[in-house]
Amino acid sequence: MAQVSLAGLTLHVADLERSVEFYRRLPGTEVHVYQAGLFAMVTIGAGRIGLLQRAAGKFHVELEVDDLDAYYEEVRQAGIAPKGPPVRHPWGERDFVVLDPDGFALEFEAADEEAPADQG
Repeated sequence: MAQVSLAGLTLHVADLERSVEFYRRLPGTEVHVYQAGLFAMVTIGAGRIGLLQRAAGKFHVELEVDDLDAYYEEVRQAGIAPKGPPVRHPWGERDFVVLDPDGFALEFEAADEEAPADQG
């Protein structure tokens, strides 16, 4: 059976240039393709996010980070304000959230921390 993994996704954004500027500031990202007013391809580690100029929509994106606390500080130093500091949820995951200019939620989660096994 073939194995499938998420390689990337495309977000519909209201203002491509504003979104490209945001993603360029986000630590660990690089804009590889840019067609003004139309499309941009941003890489984040081994994954990618496409930005397509259209009516803005909503989407929740999960990104694993090997050192969550250090990355949180890098994001803040880049002038991007997370919704709050890293938090641990009742299910064991630890994360923080950043909203991009169109309101897309980017959830950065600790890659090295696993949720506790189901006790039920």
